[in-house]
Amino acid sequence: MNSLDKVRFVVPEGANIDALLAQRPLAPFDPAVIEFIERLGRALMASPQARRHPELVALGFWARGANIKRMKDRFDAQYPDALRLARGLAFHIAPSNVDTIFVYSLLLSMLAGNVNLVRMSSRAAQQSDLLNDILKQVVEDSSARLRGIIGIVRYDHDQSITDAFSRHCDVRVVWGGDGTVELIRNSPLSPGGTELTFPNKYSLAVVDAKAWLGSDNKAALAKDFVNDSLWFGQMACSSPRALVWRGAPADVAQASGDFWHHVEAAAREANLGWEDAGAVAKLLAEQDNAVSVHASVVPLETNFISVVRCPIALLGEPNGTGGGFFREFHVEALEELGASARRNWQTVASFGVPKADWQAFLLNAQPQGIDRIVPFGHALNFNAIWDGIDFLTSLTRIVVIDAPQG
Repeated sequence: MNSLDKVRFVVPEGANIDALLAQRPLAPFDPAVIEFIERLGRALMASPQARRHPELVALGFWARGANIKRMKDRFDAQYPDALRLARGLAFHIAPSNVDTIFVYSLLLSMLAGNVNLVRMSSRAAQQSDLLNDILKQVVEDSSARLRGIIGIVRYDHDQSITDAFSRHCDVRVVWGGDGTVELIRNSPLSPGGTELTFPNKYSLAVVDAKAWLGSDNKAALAKDFVNDSLWFGQMACSSPRALVWRGAPADVAQASGDFWHHVEAAAREANLGWEDAGAVAKLLAEQDNAVSVHASVVPLETNFISVVRCPIALLGEPNGTGGGFFREFHVEALEELGASARRNWQTVASFGVPKADWQAFLLNAQPQGIDRIVPFGHALNFNAIWDGIDFLTSLTRIVVIDAPQG
């Protein structure tokens, strides 16, 4: 039995792997692709079931025509004297912890013109099944040419299959932890193949204490912070795991208790389906930090969130508890973050720190990490530039035509 016979197409149903591999790519920003993405966005926004999931609403909003036009305008302006072409076949390895990432990866690659083979995780959540159902319908209503450049598949861990797809692809896009990246790299690419990898990342929030104390919108800010942090069980790469206060000790002491009080209320209101096992894990993490690193536990009324105050030397250390467990730190100036910043730092959700302060810090400290700094409420918003990588540039070829006219 051919190992590829074990591959099951999720979208489109009944598709053929040989036919997919034989497809020719499209031009970047092909009108049919733009129309397809807009239809998908409208279908998500029109679905009562999808609208119960903020991450699906966010995807529907991302897929609107105005956002695609902004991406196209930026794409067209980058290399006005060159021709941009698709790389060919893109092989995407989707993560298991964020249900929508595989669609963003697919749609951006389609905008680049590529033929796409997406391996979905077998650990499907309710959102994945709902998203697949909507995506499947939009694909089925598309032309045969457009259907031909999409292949979303599932197969059990089988290196021979990953080997075959890796040899065929022109670009491989690997989402997951460090272990996933290392595992997939056991499957060689063709000599001309290239790869984008998105391994383990660490994200945090930075808040100016005086700005928080002076805010008249604390409940809304706390809700935004909860949305940034707690969706996907705090396991998304851009979900803050720690919060750093900037300011004088007296201001920080006053701001901290008030902030976590509002966050706790927002977490309770979010009703994210808390489980007993998560509550126990947070309690154990509190006690472990109190004993092992002499952290102090922030007193809160419930166990929806747990917070421990830690020495700044621990900022960036692994914290795999999730589910609403935060470490809190204090600096008097942004410059103090420079010694702690690690290569795997991705997103900073920021409140009260001006853009000029961040620019000065990044230029002076030159941290190895930090790929994006966003306001509260935007940490999970996907962008065509992610982890410091411009997708549309990386998923296309730049062809220079230096020939006389005529």
